[in-house]
Amino acid sequence: MSNTWLISGANRGIGLGYATQLLAMGEKVIAGVRDPDNAESLIELAKHYKPLLSIGRLDMNDWDSIDSFAGNLEEERIDYLINNAGLYGGSWTEDSHRQSADSMDYELWEEIMRVNVIAQFRLTRALEGSLMRSDQPLVVMMSSDMGSIGNNDVGQSYAYRTSKAALNMIARSLAVDLRERGIRVISMAPGWTQTALGGWTATWSVEDSVAKQIKVVTALGPEDTGRFLNLHGESVPW
Repeated sequence: MSNTWLISGANRGIGLGYATQLLAMGEKVIAGVRDPDNAESLIELAKHYKPLLSIGRLDMNDWDSIDSFAGNLEEERIDYLINNAGLYGGSWTEDSHRQSADSMDYELWEEIMRVNVIAQFRLTRALEGSLMRSDQPLVVMMSSDMGSIGNNDVGQSYAYRTSKAALNMIARSLAVDLRERGIRVISMAPGWTQTALGGWTATWSVEDSVAKQIKVVTALGPEDTGRFLNLHGESVPW
């Protein structure tokens, strides 16, 4: 029996990479995107994998959208929740000045915390019933090496870094609180990946990063809940 994967931010980058590879594996994918009518890559995938792919409207900056999206899935079983949708505020190579100590964009910081932290918690809790329909549900919070306090030796990107560090704390706390309900939760650092955020000179192609992530997450057991891992399955310092 195939698994059901829910992927937020599935219309581009790592989210689209997950959807593409999982569908090719015969897995069922529920794709959450802000504008389903213009999610051209997903619409093209649907032509080839229509029985396996469903696309729903999900705006992580809109609480009503999150609640409505989850409400439509009350009868679904979700085996893997990939909380991938997130916000940096442009490219870190071109827009990082907006998050520097000398020229912080405070409104952007607030928006990043809302989308990258609070919305991830809200969506996970809203989908709890669907997750509990699975025998071994797993929630993957898409974090970043930039969310590691222990590995931070270059500073900068205050808004994004603090949002991912906060997301890691949510993952760790939910792993504790949801353990008795059988829901596992981890944080994933996908590596420096060739996306609009990471830039095209990054280390990993989306295809390679996602392939390694899928291999890691599908091999995890109950004992791995609460961990912060990279795409090699190695622990990342908090």
